[in-house]
Amino acid sequence: MHQRFVLRTLLSVGTAGIALIAAQAAAQVSVPTEENPPPAAAQAIAEAQDSGAPPPPSEDIVVTGSRIARPDYVANSPIVSVGSTAIENTGRVTVESTLTQLPQFAGSFGAGNTGSTSTGLNGGQAYASLRGLGSKRTLLLLDGRRIQPSNPDGSVDLNIIPEALIENIEVITGGASTTYGSDATAGVVNFRLKRRFNGLELAGQTGVSDYGDGKSYRITATMGSTFADDRGSAVLSVDYTNRERAVQDKRDYYVFRSSTPGLSTIPQGTVLFGANLPTLAAVNNVFVGQYGTRPLTGNAAGRYTGQIGFNTDQSLFSTAGVPVLNFRDPQSDEAYIVNSGTNSQQINFGYNGGSLQADLDRWSVFGKVDYDVTDDVKAFIQATYTSYTSLGITNPTLASNVYGLNVPVTNPFISAAFRSILASRPTPAGDFTFYKAFNILGPRYQSYDYEVWQITAGLSGKLGLGDWTWDVYGSTSQAKFSNEQTGGASASALRNLLYSPTGGTEYCEGGFNPFGNLTPSQDCIDYISRRTLNTNELKQRTVEGNLQGALFSLPAGEVRLAVGADYRYNSYGFNPDSALNQADGTSDVLGYSVLRPAGGSVDTKEVYAEMLVPLLRDLPLIKQLEVNLGYRFSDYNSVGGVHAYKVDANWQVFDPLRLRGGYNRAIRAPSVGELFAPVSTGSVGIGTATATTTNGDPCDVRSSYRQGANGTQVRALCLAQGVPTSIIDSYQLGTAQVFALTGGNPDLQEETADTYSAGAVLQSPFGGMARNMSLSVDFYKIKISDAVGPLSIAQAFQFCFNSGGNNPSFDPNNYYCSLITRNGASGVPLNPTQPLLNLGTYNVQGVDIQFDWRFGLDSLGIGGDSGTIALNTAVSYLDKFEIQALPGAQAYDYAGSIGVGVETTAGTAHPRWKAITSLSYSLGQASIGFRWRFIDSMVNSAKVVTPASTTRGVEAYNVFDLNARFDVDDNTQFRMGVTNLFNREPPQVGDTEGNYDAQNYDVIGRYFFIGATKKF
Repeated sequence: MHQRFVLRTLLSVGTAGIALIAAQAAAQVSVPTEENPPPAAAQAIAEAQDSGAPPPPSEDIVVTGSRIARPDYVANSPIVSVGSTAIENTGRVTVESTLTQLPQFAGSFGAGNTGSTSTGLNGGQAYASLRGLGSKRTLLLLDGRRIQPSNPDGSVDLNIIPEALIENIEVITGGASTTYGSDATAGVVNFRLKRRFNGLELAGQTGVSDYGDGKSYRITATMGSTFADDRGSAVLSVDYTNRERAVQDKRDYYVFRSSTPGLSTIPQGTVLFGANLPTLAAVNNVFVGQYGTRPLTGNAAGRYTGQIGFNTDQSLFSTAGVPVLNFRDPQSDEAYIVNSGTNSQQINFGYNGGSLQADLDRWSVFGKVDYDVTDDVKAFIQATYTSYTSLGITNPTLASNVYGLNVPVTNPFISAAFRSILASRPTPAGDFTFYKAFNILGPRYQSYDYEVWQITAGLSGKLGLGDWTWDVYGSTSQAKFSNEQTGGASASALRNLLYSPTGGTEYCEGGFNPFGNLTPSQDCIDYISRRTLNTNELKQRTVEGNLQGALFSLPAGEVRLAVGADYRYNSYGFNPDSALNQADGTSDVLGYSVLRPAGGSVDTKEVYAEMLVPLLRDLPLIKQLEVNLGYRFSDYNSVGGVHAYKVDANWQVFDPLRLRGGYNRAIRAPSVGELFAPVSTGSVGIGTATATTTNGDPCDVRSSYRQGANGTQVRALCLAQGVPTSIIDSYQLGTAQVFALTGGNPDLQEETADTYSAGAVLQSPFGGMARNMSLSVDFYKIKISDAVGPLSIAQAFQFCFNSGGNNPSFDPNNYYCSLITRNGASGVPLNPTQPLLNLGTYNVQGVDIQFDWRFGLDSLGIGGDSGTIALNTAVSYLDKFEIQALPGAQAYDYAGSIGVGVETTAGTAHPRWKAITSLSYSLGQASIGFRWRFIDSMVNSAKVVTPASTTRGVEAYNVFDLNARFDVDDNTQFRMGVTNLFNREPPQVGDTEGNYDAQNYDVIGRYFFIGATKKF
């Protein structure tokens, strides 16, 4: 009851804020101005603080998104500013959560990535994805300068940001390539650091979930001082962070036994007969004659179409497309029976060792020295170093699909009953396909070890010509990554054991009996198990020089110009383990494809110019009107010369109202990884086939494709792709995943973005309690053409079989169908391809709204120092999120849906409404805050392409946080809080029980944290 009352109250508050915005018809996130100082209004997450306040108006400032220094801290592009207090109040020890919770960001790859079965190059990392367009289109800067990428695709890992020194974070939506070059097509995130630091500051924070896991610890020490009669200053910060796993099995909303068919590769092992089917009579001679079960049924030719499994006592059971009969082992999370259709069951595999939050062990060091060489020349040198490890844990090796094993009929462990069934096949001496979960090897572990460093040095000064200034800097950096996998199974070792006439006793003690959930000797486990190690190295070199100052004066003010040039070099080198790069062109580790050494480099030379032109001022309804023009030419050794340009306008109508907007042409050249990354495989979910959804393999007899109006044409297409005729009418995939191939493409061209923005900022003209009130509304539109990305294999399956009208003739030569090949004996997809291409178009548009209000209770007549109330609401409305997979193909609007993104690491949730609202009360040295996080309900993305799909979406999500802080004195502060105060469960995504989106929703549950800061 209390929770419902709180929810209604906050909904009322939020609605009132939105109503006020609509009534005023104006503005987006208001950047602090001279007329209205920053306090709470400058914060997007909305805790009252002023650490992000702009410098005094007399000091020229370079605003994020521009190269021109100016005295008024006015930005023509919408800017969100987040202060250090807001970061602390998330209760997390990394900055990832702060950005993900902002309405402008989509939940992206990060702490929720807890384990992978692929040999990817991003394990343990955390990204920022503005507008859901991906981390590689979101440029991250540190004090306006580029940061060393941690991924070959150009993405910067948020884990390497020196968080102890963050003063505030500024976020710009829309293209900023004119200002910063490639990668800024979705926008820019600029981490501004504290400029001067005196003394010693120690800070610590710890937290734990309501379930006793997910513990986190963070300790930082920062010291700084001036020297040489205040001509120089130095700062050194050391940060240690430890974050432990949060696990699924402690939360009752995680389900490890699905009620629907899923993965059917189990520890007992099962046999797929493919086109070489045994007779029904032979099967029933065993099941009816020996086990006393009811008879099994088969196809019209009298053949058995299901699978055969093996109990631990070596007896047989039936499964997959037939009733499960004679399953004698105790059902467990690893093997349990589910219904899969009329008179049809299968034994599912489940894994209960999954994590919700990846662990992290990180050391970070930051140092900087500034020195005034002369009164007109300043120098600095800055160094960052981060070393961290993260461990991903996932299910045991699964020998299935393309990694299924072949077993000869000569294997000595084949029982007499099973041998009689094998003998009834049309080719009785033929090998058979064997699926097995190798739980005997334990879970698969992937450790990710990173070392990232960057050294930057530069000079700046005055030219001696008016107010013209110059600056130049150089930077060198490197990211080294080691990825170790353990728990893998050797294909060659298993082949030796399975084909040995002795059962493998010559290879390991006791040999290896694969039939049943048996544990072999440790000697055999060691013989099968493999450890692999891949290494990756990225380097970046940057040199940049800039000039800026006033050209001349017009009646409306000074015309200011900034010009500059830079050179940038990025390289990449990858070396796989020899077991994944065998001389015969194969991989020896089940579940991991062939990896080849890869590498390359990209050189970039750029020049730019930016001009600020004041047009009118001090006229009726035009206090100030100015335009900002910009142009950049970039020459890449990969794609050649490209152009970026912009036109922005700022119109101060009168003191309370400012209008702004503009157009930007931005470009993003393909990164060194997108050009040269090795081809690798990864497990990709396609869902389980059902009659009412478009999930799963369309050739599966349970699918809506086979059972729909075009079933005959679908059947013919499946036959053309290679599903054997003998099993076409009984074919079931038996898994919800395929192993898709991805890799670099040296023929990629640049992608182009046209971005538009228009908005208004309204500052209250009133006094009293309405004095510190601001309101902003901004429209944005980002259209990216020739977007570089992988073509989703899940959609390739759907589009090949005419979802959305993409293959109306069911042509096997259709482009989407060309990405799919099948095993000619079993019909199972063989490493379908997810090519990296210049795709069609991404078109995203919406509206950002922010309302900020801060007032003292004394303005209500309460009297005395009665404290201050701050209310802040940041809201984003998504109007369009269109994805066109290929030029000329149909575009689909995924706004208001979940399940499809421009890429999996960019976030797949696209709610119409997303908001974060804070209400805080401060009195003297104490404050308490209450925060409401809202994500709108969404339909499943399958309904976008196929409106008749019944795949479930997600309900609206409301989460509440509580935080408090107390300053004992100017040097001592305590803070504490609870996130997800009412322990709200995340909504289930899709039809699979226990499937949640950890990128966007709080899957950990209620979380407590406490921290302290002490200055000396």
